[in-house]
Amino acid sequence: MLSHSNKSNKMPTEYSQTDTPRGLAGLVVDLQPVFLDLVHETENFSSNCRFLIESLNLFQIPLFFTEQVPEKLGHTADKFLSLAPTAPVFEKETFSALGANGLMDTFSNQGIEHLLLAGVETSICVYLTALEALSADLEVTILTDCISCRRPCDGEWALKKLGATGCHLLPVESVFYGILGEANHPHFRAFTKLVNNRRRS
Repeated sequence: MLSHSNKSNKMPTEYSQTDTPRGLAGLVVDLQPVFLDLVHETENFSSNCRFLIESLNLFQIPLFFTEQVPEKLGHTADKFLSLAPTAPVFEKETFSALGANGLMDTFSNQGIEHLLLAGVETSICVYLTALEALSADLEVTILTDCISCRRPCDGEWALKKLGATGCHLLPVESVFYGILGEANHPHFRAFTKLVNNRRRS
């Protein structure tokens, strides 16, 4: 499985096939209908985010949602919240998710050191969240198929910058197959089922 190498800026390495990855968490940014209606290929993007949430649940990796000014823009879409009803939701006014009140304190208290980052928009909130996380000495893996924005070319430039700055850029399946490590992992069959369901959706 994955573990964190403090301030190494390298992808985590295997340490145990039965443990939950230490210090790893999913951060899903602003999956509110008002934004989902505007982003590129929203159906495919939403399907990928559902797969991410299901995979985090399977591996018992902590998950956190954020919402941008929900009293004006609405809350996270029910189709995502229903997959993780106990996951905490943090409201924010800043474009960086890490400006949400209490979120950084929660990461510190839970020993979170490496974020799997998803959500919208790639070129704004995801971009600024990743930069602030790096500045806070958190490692960041941006799940490239679980982010989206209104203009794909804007997202491409933002990802180029983030990759050069030190973020890991990987599709979601690559990350979780890295956690599995081998076909003998106890979650391999269940994860394979999620992958197959994703392909049929």
